[in-house]
Amino acid sequence: MDFNLSDARAHLARAPQVVRTLVEPLQGLWLTADEGTGTWSPVQVVRHLIWCEVDDWIPRARMILEHGETRAFNPFDREGGESRYGSWPLAALLDEFARLRAENLRTLDSFALDAPKLALRGSHPALGPVTLGQLLATWVAHDYAHYTQISRTLARQYRGAVGPWKQFMSVMKEGAVEA
Repeated sequence: MDFNLSDARAHLARAPQVVRTLVEPLQGLWLTADEGTGTWSPVQVVRHLIWCEVDDWIPRARMILEHGETRAFNPFDREGGESRYGSWPLAALLDEFARLRAENLRTLDSFALDAPKLALRGSHPALGPVTLGQLLATWVAHDYAHYTQISRTLARQYRGAVGPWKQFMSVMKEGAVEA
């Protein structure tokens, strides 16, 4: 599927409500359970999403628009949300994600993006040349990847409880997972 800015913006605008729906009712172990070493719990995913709003998508879009490939993006600290938001209660985290996403969408709108701007290239420190359109498509896909991660983590809390139905549920199968 080709990138469409209008569609992408609609997906991005829904993200805070999707995340809120997935995690707001959670308490205790449901909120802090993970899938093992090197994986994140639902609340850690929310902290990460917030940190991405602060230090990833819009700063990198600005970098492309202002500097093109002449300056590489700053490396992104995937764990930055833990240090900055680790002590925040869930309700405050969800509100902050919604606030920051709305602010970032206003900023995105202010860029008045068109096809030539979406084709502008920046420099990723590990990937090399990337376009603004690719960055924005990744922002959308990143949200969906984390919805899946939250859902999978929650479903797997009942891995033992589902009994023999486990064999029919791909979400319950063991395998490599990423934070």
